[in-house]
Amino acid sequence: MSHERYNPVDEGFQLITRHTVMYPDCNTTHKLFGGRLMQWIDEAAGMFVRCEMHREKVVTAHLDRLSFKRPTELGEIIEIYCKVLRYGRTSLSIAVMVTNLDPEAPAHRRVKLETQMVWVAIDQDGKPCAYQSAPGELTSS
Repeated sequence: MSHERYNPVDEGFQLITRHTVMYPDCNTTHKLFGGRLMQWIDEAAGMFVRCEMHREKVVTAHLDRLSFKRPTELGEIIEIYCKVLRYGRTSLSIAVMVTNLDPEAPAHRRVKLETQMVWVAIDQDGKPCAYQSAPGELTSS
């Protein structure tokens, strides 16, 4: 994959959110805290999954390895993309990609991080439950 003219949408990802890296998000070297990025990923993925599962209550069940490919600098705009990998009966597996956005060259993105997550739909008692993969349709696998 070339970072010259790369767009995750071409690989089936959906843009979920953007963040500008500000001073409170950074360490003493003006690099984004890894924990802050992890929080943003969890929030973005949660929004994506709630919409895909048509459920208000979902929880993170698994987060794959996080390998930061390059540091994120103060002032950078980052984008968080998600796509469905697999629909389960109570779970949804997704891929997450984080890129930077250069406002002066928006087609030239660099991948900052890629990971996979598994989310589970829960009922009012916090127990896993089946969800609808499309309006009016319960998942069967």
